[in-house]
Amino acid sequence: MVASVTEHGVLVPIVAVRTAHGEVRVRMGHRRTLAAIEAGRATVPVVVVADETSDDAGTVHRLVTQWAENEHRAGLSNAERVDVIGQLSAFGTSPTQIARRTRASRADVTAALAVTASELARKATVRYDFLDLAQAATVAEFDTDPDAVQALVVAARDGRFDHVSQRLRDERTAAADRAAAADQLREAGLRVIDPPTTDTLSLPVHRLVNADGARPTVEDHRECPGHAAYVADRHGWVTPDGEPGSDGDEEDTRGVGERQWRVSAVPVFVCTDPAAHGHRDSWGTSGGGTADRVPVDQMTDAQREAARDERRDVVESNKAWGSAETVRREWLRGLACRKSAPKGTATFVAVALARDGDLLADVGGNHLAADLLGVPSGAYGRSVELAAVVDKATDARALLMTLVMVLAAYEGRTDRNDWRSRRASTGRYLTHLQGLGYALADVERRACCLDPQPSTD
Repeated sequence: MVASVTEHGVLVPIVAVRTAHGEVRVRMGHRRTLAAIEAGRATVPVVVVADETSDDAGTVHRLVTQWAENEHRAGLSNAERVDVIGQLSAFGTSPTQIARRTRASRADVTAALAVTASELARKATVRYDFLDLAQAATVAEFDTDPDAVQALVVAARDGRFDHVSQRLRDERTAAADRAAAADQLREAGLRVIDPPTTDTLSLPVHRLVNADGARPTVEDHRECPGHAAYVADRHGWVTPDGEPGSDGDEEDTRGVGERQWRVSAVPVFVCTDPAAHGHRDSWGTSGGGTADRVPVDQMTDAQREAARDERRDVVESNKAWGSAETVRREWLRGLACRKSAPKGTATFVAVALARDGDLLADVGGNHLAADLLGVPSGAYGRSVELAAVVDKATDARALLMTLVMVLAAYEGRTDRNDWRSRRASTGRYLTHLQGLGYALADVERRACCLDPQPSTD
């Protein structure tokens, strides 16, 4: 640019305003001004458009016009957008007014304002230009956790941001629930311990047998010197109002298709030293999931380590599946908002009918489809409202709705054990989502018999 200005001068006039002291201040064209100075140009063309105003309204006007000039010329960086939106907000401009005057989406304005409240997130938008505003706002959400921020930045670069951020949110919620449950136990006068491992002696009360062969209840065991409790995660179905749902395959009339597999914190009552307090283990095994169920006192160090690894993998993968389900269903809602079906829909639907036609009979999948399409599902039977909407749809919209109903049938049948059982129907479903642009989480890739996605350092 300096070479061009040296040879040709400044071709497009610089826009300026006149200050109260009679000076001329550049409003638009700072780079042209600096290039002309470096090139040694004696004069440049300048258009003085107005007298400078220093009140709030004048500052807001300056910010908005500079936004427009730069955004339409070369596009602002996300860091620049955050800076301007933050300044506009500081001068009393409401989010709605900012969105209207800058032509930015309300979602981007909301995200940018969240970023301005976090110094770490602001620095991240400058350093990592691949972070969009929504991702930077999520970084702001975790700015007190450096490990989480690092994981988010890497995930944004690897295309796994939605899955990692949802997992972090779920872990944060679960940790808060466990802490609250532990506080309640302490307030009740109970001793709270860390969750037992295969190396500890603690056993749940329901596994204990007294010397006389009787099984103590939790109330009976309260007088035992070894009585204690720890907080564990309970995995189970819950309805939208937070009530426990059915754990079986039978229909749950309190919200078919709307139930979610959630993790809740529950107390587990234990004896910290059963043998010392006159109890024995009714199971007599480690319960660690090994095929031969070797008793604890007969396990080698390698077997104990293998049992820990196996248990850890099951727990972490089940949690990952729950987080992935949240991301997956949100992605399906976005798909349901399209005006037409993506390429390959007819073939996928035909294959689904030929191979997995029984899925479409599930009421749960039907209600889930209604939810994804923004239609009330009702409490019993198939959604009458969904059928009425389909009757009025155009051919293009009807094909998309058909796809959503088929995908919802697959989604409703998915199970948190699919990463281990690797059902063919779930594999076909997730593979098709991937072909439509959905980024599979590592636990979903396992359900499709795929290797984990490589991660950058």
